[in-house]
Amino acid sequence: MRNRAAAYVGAPRQEGEAVSLLREVSQLALEHLPPPLQDRLLGLLQQLQRGPASPSGQQEDEARALEAVRRLRTEAIPFSDDGPRNARQLLNRLEPLQLLTIGDRQLLEHASGLDPDGPPPAADLLAQLKGLQDRLLDRLSPGALPAGAPAVHADVEALLTDIVDVLYQRVRQSAAGPDAVLHDYLDDLEHDVGGVRDAVMNYTVVLAATCQQAVGYEMSQAKGDGVLFRNVIVDEAARANPLDLLIPMSRAERRVILVGDQRQLPHILEPDVESQLEMASLGTRKTLKKSLFQRLFDFLKELEVKDRIPRTVTLDVQFRMHPVLGDFVSKTFYKDGEQFRSERPPSEFVHGLEGYGEAVAAWVNIPMAQGREISGRSKSRRAEARWIADEVQRLTKARDDLSFGIIAFYAAQVQLIFQELEKRGLADQDEDGNYRIASSLRWTKDHREQLRVGTVDAFQGKEFDVVLLSMTRSNDVRATDELSQRRKYGHLMLENRLCVAMSRQQRLLIMVGDEGMLATKEASSAVPELVEFRKLCEGNHGRVIST
Repeated sequence: MRNRAAAYVGAPRQEGEAVSLLREVSQLALEHLPPPLQDRLLGLLQQLQRGPASPSGQQEDEARALEAVRRLRTEAIPFSDDGPRNARQLLNRLEPLQLLTIGDRQLLEHASGLDPDGPPPAADLLAQLKGLQDRLLDRLSPGALPAGAPAVHADVEALLTDIVDVLYQRVRQSAAGPDAVLHDYLDDLEHDVGGVRDAVMNYTVVLAATCQQAVGYEMSQAKGDGVLFRNVIVDEAARANPLDLLIPMSRAERRVILVGDQRQLPHILEPDVESQLEMASLGTRKTLKKSLFQRLFDFLKELEVKDRIPRTVTLDVQFRMHPVLGDFVSKTFYKDGEQFRSERPPSEFVHGLEGYGEAVAAWVNIPMAQGREISGRSKSRRAEARWIADEVQRLTKARDDLSFGIIAFYAAQVQLIFQELEKRGLADQDEDGNYRIASSLRWTKDHREQLRVGTVDAFQGKEFDVVLLSMTRSNDVRATDELSQRRKYGHLMLENRLCVAMSRQQRLLIMVGDEGMLATKEASSAVPELVEFRKLCEGNHGRVIST
């Protein structure tokens, strides 16, 4: 009965079809209906048999359909927000008007089935949606529908809805009731994705927001004016500056859980402040770089010693990378009590890349003779950029199932690497002149990001099968004291950035740079992490490559 009613509402024909449908309903369900509903059914059937009635609700249906057409997303960024839901809504509203061809219907069904959190839709799909939107806007303009077009009779629709509801309640009260309820639930999950999403949002007890959005308009709409939570969890808390972090913390009634890693990137500072810190004393830099997360972590650790109440938890197992690389990161960047072990076996991290054998750590030496660093507000080195672009081109052709990350410590080096990638067809520019990865290298077959290029900040929280790290610095500055060491090594002395940069890989970490920068005795105190990695590359699990 429900299917017959849905078929009529979804694709009405001529007036006589309503009469035939009501006759069929009368034969099938009349004896199961309460007397008032029996009277309505028989009365409406007699009324329709006496003569045609003009369809009602047509203009309202057209207006609702036109509104849905205008909400159809035809650009990538808006589509990732609510594109599939709007496509489904448009499909539902257009079906009663019989304005869709088979191709139009298939297009909307495909668009509505896409995952909004997945890869962006293809450009040709968005172009087809735009063309459909333009055609529908023309066809739904006033007077566009042909006279006498089939329409749903409002009284018939209302009657069918009430009959289905009554029969549904009777089925629920019968022995087969639970099965019917489960069937309807499954039907809603499959065919009303937008409605299910709205229901989850309305009844959820977990809400997510950025630090500042924790007291924003949408949160107040969801929680009312008093935005308070029994528990507040802040992810990447070590990256939030103190004032931002205090916003969600102030919303907690009972418990605050801060999740982060004080050994990785600290809170974000204004660029002017950060540049001034480069020339400040070591004590000043440490004070301003210390995040509120780290201060709280240290404070709670001290309290634990006094009252024996545990308030901190340190994760002690890593699953991301090869055990050799995991042990290197643990011993190099983390103190006693913070170090972790590796649980997954080495066999799960085989890369099979020609030229690297079974190595998980590689050092590619590009000596100063091939080109020094280019000084300026930001540093760059073309010799490294060229080699990296050539190698990525070779590796992506050999293993298109692996993901690759290219990390540089300087924005200028990132731009230089993009230039070299563009020359090889691995990158291009958008209409605003911004570099981006070529479309053929954006996603692996299993929908992982295949290639990313950026500074260390763009990689926190990311992971790739293979990471190429551009050292960039190559100079002959004599590092005799702390100030001259910073002039020689720059960002390479920032332990937090090195920790992030050297812990993004899963299978293989390739350092590309001038090993002569590590030949001086000062290197062991200025950049001990790089010195230790160079030693790792000389061992059984590493490889040293000279260009």
